[in-house]
Amino acid sequence: MRRKFDNDDLEAALIGGLLLSAGGSGQGTADRHRVQGRMALDLGGVEFVSLDELPPESTVITATAVGAPGFAKPLVAPRDCLDSARRLIALLDGPPAGVICGHVPGFNAWLVAAALGLPYIDAASNGRGHPTVKMGGMGLASRPDVSIFQVGCGGYQSDGSRLNVVVEGNIVRTSTVMRHASVVNGGLIYAARGPLSAGFVKQNGAPGAITFQLELGRAMLAANGPDRVAATVAFLRGELLMVGEVVENSVAYAGGFDVGRMRVRSDRGEVMLGIYNEYMTADLDGRRVATFPDMIGTLDPQTGTPVAISELKPGGRVAVIIAHRSKFPVGKGALDPAVFPEVEEAMGLDLRSYL
Repeated sequence: MRRKFDNDDLEAALIGGLLLSAGGSGQGTADRHRVQGRMALDLGGVEFVSLDELPPESTVITATAVGAPGFAKPLVAPRDCLDSARRLIALLDGPPAGVICGHVPGFNAWLVAAALGLPYIDAASNGRGHPTVKMGGMGLASRPDVSIFQVGCGGYQSDGSRLNVVVEGNIVRTSTVMRHASVVNGGLIYAARGPLSAGFVKQNGAPGAITFQLELGRAMLAANGPDRVAATVAFLRGELLMVGEVVENSVAYAGGFDVGRMRVRSDRGEVMLGIYNEYMTADLDGRRVATFPDMIGTLDPQTGTPVAISELKPGGRVAVIIAHRSKFPVGKGALDPAVFPEVEEAMGLDLRSYL
């Protein structure tokens, strides 16, 4: 399977990744993601490999970001992806065999792979957007005996806001430090974590997540306008829950997260979407129909392009789609009961009983 990505892969990864970010990314971030992807292709390209091509004991790192995707005002630049990865690799016993993304779109991991000459592995911590590092921790939240490094970079030398953070410990304690660092950096920080083995990622992560992202993107690009919504639902083997009007979007940035709810109304009834960085719950007329890590996404009903939570204003129209978690790659961290209490407390909603 080993091959180099090209511009067609970029566009498929972009639209598929925006949708799978579950409301965290949309057209407002598409240019930033595309720039990172093009930078990666220009830096010598991205070598894409199957997880099965790596020895189980080989070292894998994760390139990701920590913070709020939509409403924060962070001090970040593409170089922060590379700085965090370089600082992490300097702490390891040897060079890693490859890099994965925390969750798609994953273009920060493209950039790390291209600039540092690492293979980009067909896997992710999780196959859809997740709000906390622990949810993308591939089950490590229930393994306090396992120690990892987490490195975060952000800010600018020119105004004295530069921030570099290196922490070592279990994923629960180090993630708390990284969350505070993201708050200090305006709500988001580029990060890298590890080391993990390829065998661990295969057993606990989301193998095939990048192939799924690319194939979804190609299916979406093959259709236009309202037909793209139908093509997206068909590929996900999901359901078009509603095409309706946004009547409430109360999401606001607080403590490193975008938190709130959105209500969408149509002749069919009303959908309530619970939000913690991404869409976490969907209730149709008071009945729960989707719960994280189920896929919950929003599309422009006229163009079929993914729309972010931060872009949906009251009065606008939106298509809300759902798909069961069994329809796409999901990491074990997204199903670990230990990672849910803090999210449930912040949202005031039950998630665990729907696992």
